[in-house]
Amino acid sequence: MSPGANELRPKMYASMELFLDMLHAVRTLIDIDFESIAIYICVAEATMRPVLADPELVQRLGEMEVAPEEVRGSITMLLVSDRLGLPRETVRRKVKQLIALNLLYEDERGRVRSTPNFDNPNLPEATKLIHDAVRRYRERLAKYGVVD
Repeated sequence: MSPGANELRPKMYASMELFLDMLHAVRTLIDIDFESIAIYICVAEATMRPVLADPELVQRLGEMEVAPEEVRGSITMLLVSDRLGLPRETVRRKVKQLIALNLLYEDERGRVRSTPNFDNPNLPEATKLIHDAVRRYRERLAKYGVVD
């Protein structure tokens, strides 16, 4: 058996469980199809990436209702298509649907961003579900003796 093989099954099982738990949590936030969820998360991650790269900025923004546009990131539909392995037309069509649902918007350069959603009443519950899923993932690995 290769090194680390005894950790492979527990890590894979725990990872699948985590993915499904997180998918469920996101569906409590936005009830859309799986491909649209993947696109939304891809765009939201790109939107938040510049903020999350700067711990001081995260602290400052914690006191603001909405992050200023100049600190928010964006992504092209082409890059979303490449990152997710989805056809470009599917991404274009679904991005347009997500824009109509006010979950995404397109900036003046044609790049896509997630709309600020901290006022969504479902956000605290979805965040709690995701946090709990990550805790269970870590507990599951520890139960099987897998230590990072």
